[in-house]
Amino acid sequence: MADHLELYIPKPEDGWFYVKMLSDPATMAYNAPWFPPDGCIPEAEEEWKRLSSEWIGAEPERFYAYLRRTSDGTFVGDVCFHYTPERDWWDMGVVIFAPERGKGYGKQGLRLMAEHAFSHGVTRLHNEFETTRDAAYRMHRAVGFREIGRREGCAELLLTKEDLRKGEQMEPRTFLDILHVAERLKDTPRHCTTSKGRRESVAEHSWRISLMAMLLKSEFPDLDIDRVTKMCLIHDLGECFTGDIPTFLKTAENEQTEEELLDAWVKSLPKAVSYEMQALYAEMNALETPEAKLYKSLDKLEAVIQHNESPIETWEPNEYELNKTYAFDIVAFSEWLTRLRKEIYNDTVEKIASGK
Repeated sequence: MADHLELYIPKPEDGWFYVKMLSDPATMAYNAPWFPPDGCIPEAEEEWKRLSSEWIGAEPERFYAYLRRTSDGTFVGDVCFHYTPERDWWDMGVVIFAPERGKGYGKQGLRLMAEHAFSHGVTRLHNEFETTRDAAYRMHRAVGFREIGRREGCAELLLTKEDLRKGEQMEPRTFLDILHVAERLKDTPRHCTTSKGRRESVAEHSWRISLMAMLLKSEFPDLDIDRVTKMCLIHDLGECFTGDIPTFLKTAENEQTEEELLDAWVKSLPKAVSYEMQALYAEMNALETPEAKLYKSLDKLEAVIQHNESPIETWEPNEYELNKTYAFDIVAFSEWLTRLRKEIYNDTVEKIASGK
């Protein structure tokens, strides 16, 4: 799944990436008809100075930003747009650095730029390129651009806010199909039981970690709790296809099968839903952002909390020790979560001592 990207306004010291792209033949090959033989822009450093002085901070007349991968801060490309008064639209561009191509960044970056543009007064985005560039054409059409004509071997495409919104709309039947798949989690049992000895479902586990996230909004004011909640809601959707396998029994092969089946399903969903879910899963898998770390902590902590609530005769022999140590390493990034984990540990020790 594609890693999550963000728009990043480059600082003067970030110009090295712009220069690197403009000097890379593989990245600039599309530009060869205007800058033969390889499309590379001469005097790239001077071009950066001009762009940074004329484009940065000139919105909405001009806009320029890098595409930055959130998991590790790597720059993977750039986007821009500028107003063309004689046509009353904003001409735009998107370039992905050649080594980062083939990862879904082009469509994601194009959508990010369009969303930003329409939230800052832009009314119509325009682009044109050679009709032979099939990948670029499909990418623009996937985001919602519509073809408005062809001339001199180039296709002209236009995008309005309404076009973008239509590209994100979901048919009622598709919505129901998604819910029918997710409903499987209601009948997918987990290893643990409830306080009354009934096997809990994956859906119940997902519900409670989502509730945990909502309740912690004040404890983590700098985090995007809505994003954490989304992670909690979707984190076990892969088990719609494979069922639940306890952590201490799950193999690398099991994980790969679940990932492949989930990936295929997510990519089949409507564009906007698929894009958001792919970004969320990439962030969750990377486990770099504080939001992803909080989601993973809640996922693991809820399992121990549920064991403390279930009858002790339902525990496996190995869980007497596992429930004392599980997830301490995951929550170490947060002093509050570490205190919570210690409280859960105390409950575990008391439960074992009582034998109930």
